[in-house]
Amino acid sequence: MPLDSDFALRAAARPVPHAGNSQPRRLLVAGAVGRLGDALLAEALSRGGYDEVVALADGNASMSLGVRGLMLAPLGMLPPLEGVCIAQTVDPQAPDARSFHGRDAPFAMVTRDSMLPIAAAASAAGARRLVLVDPLPLWQQVSQFHLGLSSEAELQIAGLPFEAVTVLRPLAQSGPVVGSWLQRIAHVYLSLQFLMAPRSIPTLTSAQVARVAIDRLRTDELGIRVLGAAQLAVSDIAPGLRQPTLPARP
Repeated sequence: MPLDSDFALRAAARPVPHAGNSQPRRLLVAGAVGRLGDALLAEALSRGGYDEVVALADGNASMSLGVRGLMLAPLGMLPPLEGVCIAQTVDPQAPDARSFHGRDAPFAMVTRDSMLPIAAAASAAGARRLVLVDPLPLWQQVSQFHLGLSSEAELQIAGLPFEAVTVLRPLAQSGPVVGSWLQRIAHVYLSLQFLMAPRSIPTLTSAQVARVAIDRLRTDELGIRVLGAAQLAVSDIAPGLRQPTLPARP
């Protein structure tokens, strides 16, 4: 399996874990595919502060990936965890859903249906902090409704025994023009809508979203927080900025 050289460089710069630690600090990254997956792994390896970063496997394999601090594990064989980052793939059928160089071939994609089982398994493995990256299209970001838990799956995830849950909602960009004529018309409409996005709803890079995700896992704040694209941009500029947080679920 080819590995991105950026992973190796960032992993090499990580401090060696202290031998005295009885329990390694581990982060599970579920959905480590495409550009966002690349960025999440790179950020987690370089500045997450974890002894090991676990990428969720697409099959049943559990192994070291040849990069210091990076390993692969299936959902049914998760090691003890401290935190979990779940990144949903908006369109698993899109040609760019996975990295072109095949680096992420062994890694699992995350769909809306798989978010809850992954979160439940991570919680059972001991994870107490969760970040969910759940992109939403522009038309759902214009109102304030996207700043709350917006689906049954998110409500159930928030009800799991996590100390802190953060939902990140970057803009979901439309993919390449494929499919029937009706799908092509819909693509043109969404593309025009994206171009007319108000400046208050910024388009963020995968690296920016990844930085905020890792910052949220490192903060000591408790409870439930939802950040739309506008709030993500502010958090990326000033990661220490504190905003009102919903109380944690018992």
